[in-house]
Amino acid sequence: MGEVVAVVSQKGGVGKTATAVNLGACLAAIQRRVLLLGVDPQAGLSRSFGFEASDSHPGLLDVIRDGAALEDAIYQVNTRLPRLDLVPLNIASSKDEAQFVEILERDPATLAPELERLRPSYDFIFVDCPSRLDIPTLAALTAADSYLVPVQCEYASMATVGRVLRAALEVKRRYNTRLAIFGFLLTMADKRAGFTIKIVQEIRQYFKERVFRTIIPRDPRLAEVPYRQAPVIVYDIECPGSRAYIQLAREILGGGVARTGRQR
Repeated sequence: MGEVVAVVSQKGGVGKTATAVNLGACLAAIQRRVLLLGVDPQAGLSRSFGFEASDSHPGLLDVIRDGAALEDAIYQVNTRLPRLDLVPLNIASSKDEAQFVEILERDPATLAPELERLRPSYDFIFVDCPSRLDIPTLAALTAADSYLVPVQCEYASMATVGRVLRAALEVKRRYNTRLAIFGFLLTMADKRAGFTIKIVQEIRQYFKERVFRTIIPRDPRLAEVPYRQAPVIVYDIECPGSRAYIQLAREILGGGVARTGRQR
């Protein structure tokens, strides 16, 4: 049975969508079945693969608003990664966004039964959340087994982690008692910056075994994903970003904090 992992941050620009895209791709490259699903109305996940809300294909909005089958909204995103699938979020207007949020607010567990049906088909289902602790994020946490928190190696990003933890604990208390920590991932690290080492030390000291050993570096090649409409391993498997996400995928499959650092 697959594990549903919400990728959550209260701050934008920390590598949240990049992690969903590139970690998912690396796990797929190591022969795991992976589904990526976006609940962020900005649809960064969908655009990373060239999907636009104006396209004719169905998406997540059709599923939860119009009753379309979730299976019909699943797409294989790259022929070089046949085990990587996507459910795009097809929000084309402010009216669409309002309806999407209203449905999730009315029933925070809306996503849970849909994802439950897909568990047998995937090893991992990653849900890319907005950079806010809002209704779509809470709905994703309600449907998830665990959550992954990217933490940019800057103090501004560190300050938001406590808010994520408090929101997750509230969801765990009210809606989803199984919710656990998948892990904290240090991202956008610049080894040339002296404060990076200090931040890494502080985060590891506080969260201990719940922090992945792998650190994602600041790599311009990762920023090219939306332009190239493909994960970084497809167009530059040797760059630092590719190597880091491959290492992260192997760490997860080897156990890592995904199996030992659960919040109970």
